[in-house]
Amino acid sequence: MGNLDKKIILVAGGTGNVGEGITAHYLKEGATVVVPSRKQESLDNLSNYLGDLAKTNFVPIIGNISTAEGVNKVRDDVLKTCGRLDGVLASIGGWWTGNKPLTEVSMEVWQQYIDSNLTSHFLLAKTFLPVLAKEKTSSYILLGGTAAEVPLKNLSPVGIPAAAQLMLTRIIIEENKGNGIRINEVIVQGMVKTRAMEAHSSPEWVTPEEIAQFTAWLSSDEGYMVSGSILNLNQRPR
Repeated sequence: MGNLDKKIILVAGGTGNVGEGITAHYLKEGATVVVPSRKQESLDNLSNYLGDLAKTNFVPIIGNISTAEGVNKVRDDVLKTCGRLDGVLASIGGWWTGNKPLTEVSMEVWQQYIDSNLTSHFLLAKTFLPVLAKEKTSSYILLGGTAAEVPLKNLSPVGIPAAAQLMLTRIIIEENKGNGIRINEVIVQGMVKTRAMEAHSSPEWVTPEEIAQFTAWLSSDEGYMVSGSILNLNQRPR
């Protein structure tokens, strides 16, 4: 028996570097895990990474959560396939490696990161909060990072949408009080030791498994008292 037995959870960004670890852990904890992606190749790669875990309770869905039409289709497919939804984990958005000051960021790059790092969060919340409100207890978790609170030089396309995402979280917390949805944001402090970054990592970095363990607890019935919070997941001391 796992903490997430009989839970049906959508992991948005489940094919990503952090999301793949969350997906694997949630499956180990007994959840049915729905992962949307625009690309079949990304879902196939995730399935290969999951191995035997992908054989049961893994529900891959082709869909684009960064457009209104796409996220509505994902919602409809989830409900058609699973019948209900108990939780959402939003691990979405990219990290910019352009290393340029704000005055040198192109409109194309700016719009790209507004769409992927902020608008996608808006669309996901707008579409799935009404679905979760139909359940007696449900969980909606957003993942954020240091850039939401610390002004990092030459990373404006990441930092500004991240700060806006934090306000989005605070607003949906206020707007959904009393309807049974436990809404929290987890701010991961510092870098994450993903498979892609493992060769360049330091011992103090947070791992995807640690993020998964914490968010799985928040999504479980054991975490029912934690709601309406901005929570920090800190690195290990040096």
